[in-house]
Amino acid sequence: MSAPDERPATVTLAAYLGTRLRQLGVEHLFGVPGDFNLDLLDGLAVDGPAWVGSPNELGAGYAADAYARSRGLGVVVTTYGVGELSVLNALAGAAAEDVPLVQVVGAPRRAAVETGALIHHTLADGDFGHFSRAAAEVAVAAETVTAERATEQVDAVLLAAVTHRKPGYLAVPQDLALAPVDAAPLARPLVAHSDADALAAFEARLTELLATAQRPVLVVGQLVPRFGASDDLAKLAERHGVAVVTQLSARGVLDPGHPAFAGDHAGAMLTNGTAELVEAADVVVHVGTALTAELTGFGSHRRPDAGTPFLAAAEAGFGATPVGRVLFRDALAALDRALDARTGPRFERSAAVPASVVELAGPLTQAQLWSVLAGVLPTGTALLADTGTAYYGALGIPLPADTVFSGQPIWSSIGYALPAVLGQGLAEPGRRPVLVIGDGAAQMTVQELSTIAAAGLAPVVL
Repeated sequence: MSAPDERPATVTLAAYLGTRLRQLGVEHLFGVPGDFNLDLLDGLAVDGPAWVGSPNELGAGYAADAYARSRGLGVVVTTYGVGELSVLNALAGAAAEDVPLVQVVGAPRRAAVETGALIHHTLADGDFGHFSRAAAEVAVAAETVTAERATEQVDAVLLAAVTHRKPGYLAVPQDLALAPVDAAPLARPLVAHSDADALAAFEARLTELLATAQRPVLVVGQLVPRFGASDDLAKLAERHGVAVVTQLSARGVLDPGHPAFAGDHAGAMLTNGTAELVEAADVVVHVGTALTAELTGFGSHRRPDAGTPFLAAAEAGFGATPVGRVLFRDALAALDRALDARTGPRFERSAAVPASVVELAGPLTQAQLWSVLAGVLPTGTALLADTGTAYYGALGIPLPADTVFSGQPIWSSIGYALPAVLGQGLAEPGRRPVLVIGDGAAQMTVQELSTIAAAGLAPVVL
């Protein structure tokens, strides 16, 4: 006989949200208190994720972004208007970089909205939708909670964010934060599913395409680390002997000594032989890639044709045409099965080219800096490089085994990486962060050093 369900029939909306977040692996919330979110924060404090307060909202947003990259979901909590707009930069960056960052906003009471009251933190025009409309431009799902659909709206935003690996937006009116809601949905996990027919069609065509492939190459992008699928990819590549090149946003997905790892790939921008390998392939499979200028060597890559297979967050297909709703992990499993039918030769990687020796005498140079850092970077760390010289310099560092490499190559907002140390350090406490950042970029978010210290983290900051 099963034990009776001890969950209460109702919980506060804030407690419902906190429980859902913990079910999805969120143990920390980042943000800044404000008068419209105080009730919400009080409710979240009851058995919800731990609160991490930041000096400003943008830093909190960047920290939550980095947390999401490691945990699969990050959350930043702000007040309405003045607080949420400060996070919009981080939210847009998360959209560009495929990061499931959810912004939770403490909004004014419903009565104020219904009457068009001219209150603080507004544009004094009676329209309370300005900021939610702005967030909706960069969010995969955006909702302002209502009494009638509160739990449904919470679940919809969270599920969309983790399924698509895109940001979400949730506004909670002040007078609903502690209102009772039905707790029954909490017994059902938030899980999305592929369309079975679309998945079968994708796998069948992929199997046919790969069966006779002699020189297949997997071009791997940022969705692999975003979905925590690095180990799955490593096992797939080794089992089937298929070559793997990684976009710069997926550096570190495979350890440098992996037998299938052919190197980083950015079209003709890199001279490590990966461009030639991809050009010579008879089948190229794009696994979670983003074909932006910086990640393709400014368009110097081999462009996909109508038959090129691709795996995206919530769809898969060929060329620019998806076959339907196929979730990323299901598509990756389909790729694994499709490769079973291949009879061609296994990939044999070339011997590694020894790193050039940099003379350390004389004034300090860029070449010396990166050479020294490459020599002392230990295994099992997280290397975070900020936009600009720091990022592109760090690209030349051979990564040790079990190293997380992170930056913002697409959105490229300077100052991101310093607060990202906070989120990365709390998400993976056993992995020491190493930050490389320019002095100008550091000035954008340097206040977060205080939060990093308060959290007990001990990063290396260069």
